[in-house]
Amino acid sequence: MNFKKIVLSKLNSFSFASLLNKYALVTAIFIVWVSFFDRYSLINQIKLSNNIEQLQEAKADYERQLEEALKEREIINQDIEKYAREKYLFHKDNEKVILIK
Repeated sequence: MNFKKIVLSKLNSFSFASLLNKYALVTAIFIVWVSFFDRYSLINQIKLSNNIEQLQEAKADYERQLEEALKEREIINQDIEKYAREKYLFHKDNEKVILIK
């Protein structure tokens, strides 16, 4: 019976003592500091991750626009008169332009 009381008292004091243990306390403070206050905190990492996603989407959009511009340039280089007639509705003096949509 005496042994049981000693073990229970040790367990009760151990849980409270472990919370006040200087190593556990320093570790907890370090984790809180790194998570919220550091330059590379979790909040900053989430913001940077969102920023990276936005930049990747913008990059994909710019790459698509570049491909379209390169195709358009190729068309212009092949037949500039046809491009001018279609895009800017150019016509000769004796011609009529009829738009069909």
